[in-house]
Amino acid sequence: MLVYYVSQGYKRPSELQQKIPNGDRRVLAKQPGELVNHGFMEKQVFNTKVPRVEYKLTKLGEDLLPVILVMEKWGEQHREDLEKILKTDPKFMNVL
Repeated sequence: MLVYYVSQGYKRPSELQQKIPNGDRRVLAKQPGELVNHGFMEKQVFNTKVPRVEYKLTKLGEDLLPVILVMEKWGEQHREDLEKILKTDPKFMNVL
């Protein structure tokens, strides 16, 4: 989700947290750093009076977008089935 939202122009950590309100704050603070370390995003720090951070996608991150969009479409097409599975087996998402 972070790669997708950064591609849509949400670049600051606070913007990403607003777009994913049910996301765990600790995870939302950690994952951008992991995506930077793995080469999917770049982090730019602005040395202003109030320090500011923005993320942008690298070529690798941009190349991942079509895969993310196909997975999103599949998830929407199978939402009903997936919700049934999650009700009976909450750990199902850990398998994916």
